[in-house]
Amino acid sequence: MTDTALNSPPIASIAQRFKSIRTGFRVNKPLQDAASVQMLSLARTNLGVRLRAIDETSLTSDCQKKIYATVAETLKASSESSATAQTFEWDDLYKAESLVGLLYSGEQLRREIDARLEDLAAVDPAAADNFRRDNQELLKRPSDGSTPGLDDSIRAFLLRVLEAVHWNAKKKYLARPLRAQATNRILVCLLVSFVLLIAPYGFLVSDYATTDGSVHKVWSLFALYTALTAGLLGSFSSRLYGIQRQWGDMNLDEVSMQREWTYTLLRAGVGVCGALIVYVFLRSGIAEGALFPKFDEIKIELVNVASNDKETAVTMAFAMPSKALALLTFWCFLAGISETLVPSILKSTEQGLTAATVQASRKS
Repeated sequence: MTDTALNSPPIASIAQRFKSIRTGFRVNKPLQDAASVQMLSLARTNLGVRLRAIDETSLTSDCQKKIYATVAETLKASSESSATAQTFEWDDLYKAESLVGLLYSGEQLRREIDARLEDLAAVDPAAADNFRRDNQELLKRPSDGSTPGLDDSIRAFLLRVLEAVHWNAKKKYLARPLRAQATNRILVCLLVSFVLLIAPYGFLVSDYATTDGSVHKVWSLFALYTALTAGLLGSFSSRLYGIQRQWGDMNLDEVSMQREWTYTLLRAGVGVCGALIVYVFLRSGIAEGALFPKFDEIKIELVNVASNDKETAVTMAFAMPSKALALLTFWCFLAGISETLVPSILKSTEQGLTAATVQASRKS
């Protein structure tokens, strides 16, 4: 016992070894996104060039001279710091850009407004149209000196446009991690629902008895189970499609709500309930035809693939859903992915029942 204790490695050294292995596989997240750092550096350089294009002698007021000195000092301090330093961020750049806008006058000021309106139209067309109407009202005012303080009004308008541009850029930056978190959660739920839907086909391999073809009594719930899991898969698919299509139109509160588990589970509950209603609707026999399943034909079929050349081909059999089972799965998936299918079915059924009741009352 003593020799074994002496020859075995200490527990501390084993823990240290596993810790070093985890450290080797760990990917350290950078403090800043490399692309964001490069874009920040480029925007800072462009802003510095725009500041140099302004003639200091054209600055008439002491306020503008102080603004010019402040922006120059800010850009100088940021260029002396390292590329990854936290001393200069996008908020500082936006502030410097707004201050530079206060230095413009005359035709240069109007051209700057037009350029910023084009930037705003790329991310928020509705807000850009509203600002353009306000800009047209400002341009109607005479600029021959008969309207005092016109340049100050135009500068204030430019600040409003810049605030809108900066806010949309900030919103995109803030929404990026929220979108990634929401997408990851929905993908996990989508994968789980997909596994639940196809799990019976894997379970059938171990439960099926080749001698008499019997299965466990739990298979009596197979049709209902398929309907609910298909609706669950459809609801998560709808959430994923909605995030991809409507993300740019969401405000920050809606973006933050997308990553909440309660909202995700709420949409899943709606999809499952919709699939259950469609399941009952199809079973009632109100709608019949080639597009609707026959419940007495819902089954998993064992399709044998016969081959004429038995020496070179492998005889195989596939477990596949019957036509009725495929139709049931499709309809329940559609009920989960569509938010209007179940209400439209209920509305049409209500109208049909109302018409039948009226006809019956007239006959009586």
